[in-house]
Amino acid sequence: MNRVIVIGAGASGLAAAIAAAKGGARVAVVERGHALGRKVLASGAGRCNLTHARVPPENYHGGKPAFVGEVLSRFGGEDARRFFSELGLLTVEEPDGRVFPRCGRAHAVLDVLKAELDRLGVEVRLGVEASAVSKLAAGFVVKTKAVPWKKGAAPTHDAGPAELSCDRLILACGGASYPQLGGTEAGYGLARSLGHSITPLRPSLVPLLVKESAIKRLHGLRVEAGLRVFRGPRELGRGQGEVLFTEYGLSGPAALDVSRGAVLALAGGPVDGSLDLFPEYSPQDLRTMIAGRWSSRLKRTVKDFFVGMFPAQLTGAMVDALGLDAHRRLDSLGAGACERLSALLQDWRFQITGARGWEEAMVTAGGVGVDEVDPRTFGSRKTAGLFLTGELLDVDGDSGGYNLHFAWASGLAAGRSAAQT
Repeated sequence: MNRVIVIGAGASGLAAAIAAAKGGARVAVVERGHALGRKVLASGAGRCNLTHARVPPENYHGGKPAFVGEVLSRFGGEDARRFFSELGLLTVEEPDGRVFPRCGRAHAVLDVLKAELDRLGVEVRLGVEASAVSKLAAGFVVKTKAVPWKKGAAPTHDAGPAELSCDRLILACGGASYPQLGGTEAGYGLARSLGHSITPLRPSLVPLLVKESAIKRLHGLRVEAGLRVFRGPRELGRGQGEVLFTEYGLSGPAALDVSRGAVLALAGGPVDGSLDLFPEYSPQDLRTMIAGRWSSRLKRTVKDFFVGMFPAQLTGAMVDALGLDAHRRLDSLGAGACERLSALLQDWRFQITGARGWEEAMVTAGGVGVDEVDPRTFGSRKTAGLFLTGELLDVDGDSGGYNLHFAWASGLAAGRSAAQT
């Protein structure tokens, strides 16, 4: 019977521990935090968007597409739902394909995972940090140290011993995102000590900083929009969905989805962005709609033209961007004003100057190079008996359940393989 240690009790670590225990291994989970699955609980605004009905490789970045394609061919959206169904979780698919627990609470996801760990007899050591790992001729030694418990909390057991030994080791340490929820770069150091190379780390799925005060003045407004980012004529990324205007710039799913390309390009200076406030219209259809609305309201003011189209906040921003007097009648303006409005509504330009930090990044871009990992087993090609999963790898997905899906896929594959090897 293999002795397997899993370092990290996030999504991929919990999945790995369950799969290894089901495979007959004796499993211990070492977690430096004082609770399991803190990022799982925070995901999906507390609802836990645990997977997506469709998980094509195109929704992933970082590692080579062939690697991700191999993983997804073995574990798709239905496989993720089946895994949780077998644990007793009821799920629901929303119209856009995102999958949530039916009760709408992330705690339900963590509850069924914890119940399965208990059923399988998995040992969980909370408040225990893996400070170093060593490869032996047969197996590994994990050096640990106790992490001080927060005021008011009590440990579930003694944090010792100082060293743990195992036959197989799974690094499921997670990435640097959300340090307030346990995110750390420590796992990359452990992987490096066992022979792995690390690609540069960057925040991803992170809100964007914008130069223009017109954007910032819309703080709190949410709209459905398309969003693109550019460096010169080159498009770096695009997204569509909810955009949240903030006091510093833009957030929301659409902004998060384009943040990866923007953050990468920002190393070379500012990046341009473009908002499409009518993404459901083709350019020609929008021009036709605006022209018809304009001609039927010629005796109304510019401000009145927008009534029924936008919230009042956005109306003011549009009027300012066009350089018009809100109280002038449309029939006093030239035809060019109508054309300029149509263009602005689908290409409102602004400058991206930066991104928020790790504290607001949902995932980490970069990590252990996927060439060094077997996509079928998630076993290391550098160190026999070692497995690496989840956010630790140079694979990051779009928002919509893709990152948690990869966590389950990698964790389950690694756990099964560790038990069998």
